[in-house]
Amino acid sequence: MALPAIPTFGADATSRSMGATDRRRVALVACADSSTQKSAARWLTSTGFEVVTATGAASAIDQFGRHRPVIVLTDMTLRNERGRSLCEVLGQQAPWSRVPILALCSGQREAKAALEAGATDLLQRPFDWHVGSVRAERLVRLAETAGELDGLRAEMGRLRKNVEEERQERGVRDHFDALTGLPDGERLEHALESALVTASETSQVAVALFDIEHLVVVNSRLGRARANSVLQQVAQRLVAGLRSEEVLRSAAGPSMSMAARVGAGLFAAMLTGLPGWQDAKTTVRLLLDRLSGRYFAGDEEIVLSTSVGVALAPADGNTAEALIQKAELAAAEAVENGGAIRFYGQSSRRVNERSRAITRLLTTALARGELQVHYQPMVEGPSRQICAAEALLRWESAELGTITPSEFVPLAEELGLMVPIGSWVLRTACQQVRSWMDAGLPPARIAVNVSLCQLVRGDLAQVVRDCLDETGIEPLLLELELSERGVLRSDPDILRQLHAIREMGVRLAIDDFGTGNSAVVYLKQFPIDVLKIDQSFVRGVAHSSEDAAITSATIAMARQLGLRVVAEGVEEQSQMDFLHRNGCSEYQGFLFSPAVPADMFAELLRRGIGPILAS
Repeated sequence: MALPAIPTFGADATSRSMGATDRRRVALVACADSSTQKSAARWLTSTGFEVVTATGAASAIDQFGRHRPVIVLTDMTLRNERGRSLCEVLGQQAPWSRVPILALCSGQREAKAALEAGATDLLQRPFDWHVGSVRAERLVRLAETAGELDGLRAEMGRLRKNVEEERQERGVRDHFDALTGLPDGERLEHALESALVTASETSQVAVALFDIEHLVVVNSRLGRARANSVLQQVAQRLVAGLRSEEVLRSAAGPSMSMAARVGAGLFAAMLTGLPGWQDAKTTVRLLLDRLSGRYFAGDEEIVLSTSVGVALAPADGNTAEALIQKAELAAAEAVENGGAIRFYGQSSRRVNERSRAITRLLTTALARGELQVHYQPMVEGPSRQICAAEALLRWESAELGTITPSEFVPLAEELGLMVPIGSWVLRTACQQVRSWMDAGLPPARIAVNVSLCQLVRGDLAQVVRDCLDETGIEPLLLELELSERGVLRSDPDILRQLHAIREMGVRLAIDDFGTGNSAVVYLKQFPIDVLKIDQSFVRGVAHSSEDAAITSATIAMARQLGLRVVAEGVEEQSQMDFLHRNGCSEYQGFLFSPAVPADMFAELLRRGIGPILAS
């Protein structure tokens, strides 16, 4: 018998149904096994869902059309008369685009098939229905939030269109942004056209586009008035950066530089007279450091993440339109790759080819023995005595040479490889601590980074327990570093795992503190022992009053909360002196040692930081 047609709904109706807060919370459980179906229904009902069930593909589609569920749990064994799984049938239908599908799988083969068919998430046998109900609740919240954001984007689009139509009717074009007072995109284009006349290989012109990320979240959190004050501060910092002594030394001076606001969260800088690509990179890095970090709107603190794309003339184009377009492409690539700086000419034209090669080689890199763990020491006080080490993943490819973590870690997460790689790093680091102790070296804590993939899987606590049992090291010698930007989030399942790990005696640290969107909140919600100050703040403590004030306040706050403070990226003695005066506990950076292989770190433990670097 042919399956009945899936009912279609208009975009507005779908948006309303997904975004409405008073919508019935119906969960559809489509499962051929009655025992599994009953268990799933019981847990979902206890969580607050209204459950409807189906035992076949046709009845599942019928139930969806009548009840409009907010989530579907489907058994991968359900198939239509053409042999297609119900998950695949649902995943390819437009009306289901906002309805998350949680696939029930019996093994790796079914899990792979479910992901290929479009499942949103997986639950594998033996089914933990408590975990399943938590995941269902989270998926529904994410879908509802996506619907609300779509509505906000549509509304913002309509407002922008109305404003533009009004301006065109009045014929008003003043070429300045009303909020910040900066030139707008059209004025930037005119200035670029004039500057490009004299562009050459030894006097290059650069356009840098700074993308202020999470602007919708900032507006939602602060309200329009205070969010606008933050954008005005961004504009002020950009202008001050262009007039700073460091930038003036590398560019042609303030008369031939320009700051502009070219979008809601998009700012631009034009730089001229740059001798070469490296000078442009140094200058843009100075500006990026000024724009990234903490802002204050009244009594509210906000941390902005900024990505930047750069295009250079004459190499990337000889017209303003071409240069801006290529800077936009580079900025988009920077956002996709987790921030920082992307140059169109140095990255975009080769990134796809290199990414494909990295993806091809990554799946077997661990088996080929190309992945290594290096160790960067952490030291205490002026004595510089080693107290700990951070385990850092490295990849030396036989085909491509050195591949940086920023290149391969995001790809590993996308490919689902970060879980086995992360477990291998954890096990290797614990085994190395055991080996150093067996060799008679003084015990040193080991800090290991944890990715979101490892926490989402749900078994990290067990993996940690197994590593401690296998190696016999004390739990207090292990420290897990949680990225504020990627790992820490108010998820009940993640919190449960972290508390279980903390109860073993393992320490937990916030890495890159100050670079996320709600840093202080995590100090209350999570069982944290250590706070690591991001190097972007440490870098400027000796010459920037703003960075010095932020860093000293952060150290004081952490000490009040009983947290150990580690400063990352310490490269100069002046930075070390400032941090020590302000009560920092430990230090890590090139001033002491880069990350080194295990045998070199063992030598550092034997002889100390000073002698080994002097030899």
